[in-house]
Order: sequence, then structure tokens, then C-alpha cells
Amino acid sequence: MSEQTILVERDGPVATVVVNRPDKMNAISLEMWTELTTRVDELQSDESARVIVFRGEGGRAFSAGADIGDFEASRHDSESAIKYAEVFEGALEKVARMTVPTISMIEGVCVGGGLELASCTDIRIAAIGSRCGVPVARIGVVAGFREMRRLVAIAGPANAAYVVLSGEILGHAEALEMGLLTRVVEPEVLSEHVYGLAKRMATLSPVSHAAHKEILETLLGNPSLDGVDLKAPDGPQFRSFNSEDFKIGTEAFVNKTKPEFTGR
Repeated sequence: MSEQTILVERDGPVATVVVNRPDKMNAISLEMWTELTTRVDELQSDESARVIVFRGEGGRAFSAGADIGDFEASRHDSESAIKYAEVFEGALEKVARMTVPTISMIEGVCVGGGLELASCTDIRIAAIGSRCGVPVARIGVVAGFREMRRLVAIAGPANAAYVVLSGEILGHAEALEMGLLTRVVEPEVLSEHVYGLAKRMATLSPVSHAAHKEILETLLGNPSLDGVDLKAPDGPQFRSFNSEDFKIGTEAFVNKTKPEFTGR
């Protein structure tokens, strides 16, 4: 692909990752999954990026999912599918494990790998009229363990089962009720709503954000917290008390000033 299909836009501390293939409903090719991994790694290492928004270009789709055009060359049997999954699932895990807050801004179609990408972000805000689903059974494909784990985490096992077994494309109201979406707003205010939230979140402590995300990820993988040292001084629950952000935040609260967090 000669055109850049994964873009990064910046507005101060808010970065946006754009799936830029509107002529193909932002279907994501194998090459694009690799590029997404690179862009996410770059943003993860950039301390000035405090919140990341993911969106699709063109207004018609967040993403129609993995590009079926790759199947003949890269996903035609179990052996090739395993290699494809290493790239695809690797990109999704990179997004899921970002230490800064992530938001999916969803317009139009968000299905298959597109919904699986959105489910790796912390918050999913969609425009009225958006449609979601994982209709992979229509072509004899399976949503893998990691993708299913994320669907179960956001929608629960019963709803996740419905999504993959029915193969239905759900309207925004059903998707919201199931938990696939976090919020639904009018299309004309979607961008304002998402970026207003992102900018407010960017003023909060990155130390707190990273710790909260670590706690959520721990609970997702280990709900009983077996073997977790809940009193570890350097663990996510308590290490913020040794941080600059804690001192900055508490001093600003006492002095009734706006804190300028460093993320340290």
C-alpha cells in the first residue's frame, strides 16, 4: 500500500490513531496491523501523549474488520492463520496494555476485527446509527481466545456468546445495552464529546491512570487476586504515594490551584 493507512494526529497531550482506508471501510490489512503496532509503541514511549483516541477515516466506518483480501495469501490454513494471529493479536494486545487512557470514537460500521480493536480500548463512544458485531461465523472464521476474553470483559459471557454465535450486526441501542459501547451520542456532537473527554482526562495524573489500568488488567486476568500482593509498596495500589504526582495533586488541592502533573 503506497498511501499511509495508519496515521497519528496530535493536539497537545491528546493523540489520535486514524485507520485511514475509507475506500475499503477502513478494513485492516496484515500490513496495517504491523503498522498499528509500530504507532502504538511510539505513542507508549512518548510521555507527552496522555490520552489516545482511535478512529476511522471517512465517517462511514470505524473499521469493517480484518481485510478478507489477505486471506488467500496470509490466512488460508491453520499454519498461516497462526502466523497471522501473532501479528493481529500482537497489535491488539499492544493497544490493550497501553498505560494511558484510550478511547474509541466510533462512526458507522464497527465489526469483526474493528470491534475487537475497539474492545481493547478503555472507553467506546459511538454516534447514533453506528453498528457493531463479530459476524465471523458467516465466513467460517473464529474469534480467538484473546479477542473473546475482551468481549467477555466488556459485555459478559452471555452477551459475548450472543454476538459471536448469532453473527448479527447490532444497532447502537442494542450494543450499548450489551456493554459493547460505553456511550452513544448524536453524530454531530461525537467529536466534541470524545475530544472534550480526552482533554479533561489528559489533565489528570498519568501515575493514577497507569495504576488504575494495571489494577483493571489484573482483575480481568485474575478476578480472585490469587497470589497478588495487595500490600506491595511498589504495587499499583500504593506506589502513587511516593510519586511527584501525589505531591503535586495534594498541594494543588490544598492551595486551590490547578495541578500540572508530570507523570512521575
